[in-house]
Amino acid sequence: MKRILGTTLVLLIAALSAAAQSASVAGSWDVTIDSPQGQRTVVMVIKKEGEKLTGAMKSPQGERPLDSVTLKGDEITFVMTREIQGQAMVMTYKGNVAKDSMKGDADFGGLATGTWSAVPHKEDAAPAAPQATGGGAANISGVWNFAVETSQGSGSPTFTFKQDGENLSGTYKGQFGEAPLTGTVKGADVKFTVKVNAQGQDLTVTYAGKIDGKDSMKGTASFGEMGEGTWTGKRK
Repeated sequence: MKRILGTTLVLLIAALSAAAQSASVAGSWDVTIDSPQGQRTVVMVIKKEGEKLTGAMKSPQGERPLDSVTLKGDEITFVMTREIQGQAMVMTYKGNVAKDSMKGDADFGGLATGTWSAVPHKEDAAPAAPQATGGGAANISGVWNFAVETSQGSGSPTFTFKQDGENLSGTYKGQFGEAPLTGTVKGADVKFTVKVNAQGQDLTVTYAGKIDGKDSMKGTASFGEMGEGTWTGKRK
């Protein structure tokens, strides 16, 4: 009898432990993905339905379901299929779960690799107070790495900003070459334009967004007739 009770107790503890670990990843996560094309952040939502985990990735381009989500101990694997240029690409993310974070490696269809990390999504969290200058505006002077997402693809340009009060100047360096920029910083609002040459056509790109921390900002970009996109920026 003691042996039976002991075995039952062990199985019960194991079941409760596994259930607790599965429940620990259920919820919304801000996932930052580093790939050869640059860095981008998306929202991943994981749901627990009975003993099964399901999930989806959300970005400004829409929502995509995950093919699978598995959790074994503290090891997590989630898989998503994307269609790129008419070809199905299976993206596999493997990593480890900690108390309030996850991180690991990514395989982009066998064509490239990268890394990823995740923290709980805090949609209603107040943004960090921007660093103030004498004029009351945030100071974004310095070198910033951007991750730009559009319906035509992604890019990772570098911007060097020089701020004088609310006036902004600097340079752009990316797939369109190098070009000067001008703009303004008013409080936590930033807006600037870059004039580039895209395949023989003069193009004015307008970036507008919010500074949401000392070293981060995000917003939208307008590429004229070529469409729009979203961007995130991190100070180097």
